[in-house]
Amino acid sequence: MGGIGGLSGFSSTVFPVAGQFGLAMGKATPVEKIANPQQQNANTADPEQPQQQNANTADPEQPQGTKTTRSQPPQDAKTAALVSQLAQRDQQVRTHEAAHVAAGGMYVRGGARFSYTTGPDGRAYATGGEVSIDRSAVPGNPSATIQKLRQVQQAALAPADPSPQDRSVAAGAAMGMTQAQMELAQRQLSAYRTTASAAAPRSTGFSATA
Repeated sequence: MGGIGGLSGFSSTVFPVAGQFGLAMGKATPVEKIANPQQQNANTADPEQPQQQNANTADPEQPQGTKTTRSQPPQDAKTAALVSQLAQRDQQVRTHEAAHVAAGGMYVRGGARFSYTTGPDGRAYATGGEVSIDRSAVPGNPSATIQKLRQVQQAALAPADPSPQDRSVAAGAAMGMTQAQMELAQRQLSAYRTTASAAAPRSTGFSATA
């Protein structure tokens, strides 16, 4: 972070979910299709499979009311696990960015922005986020600049798990506070010298001799 001025962005790291479990994000097959890859229309008869009955015809070898149980296909279990991970990540990202916004207060610009990943269920999950905050100096007022940058630093470290970018923003705010403190000290010294000079007795230009 160079200098004091400008906008800084807090961001959380992007969760690398794309391609996990062999599913391409945005092109994943819907869950119901993964779960039933061999399901056929109940009203369509297959001439090569005489054993298959019409959905409205009772099977004499199978008692009425009996249901066939199938174990959950492995691909469906992987899909459910990925959806669960995406939902958890979505909650983490939103909580992370909400902490920045709450602590940044009036210096936050535009609220939180999110990047999304489409899950195999067709839903969009927040997997990355960013909050922009104003960390520019208050012109002619180093004291106000210090207070402002102190709040920026607190906002950067507000989440329970600050990202590397968050820590970088906090370090930049700390550097800006140091510069503002030096400027404030110089102003105070200059004011002191001016006051001391005004209070010192002035010579009239006459001297007394014995």
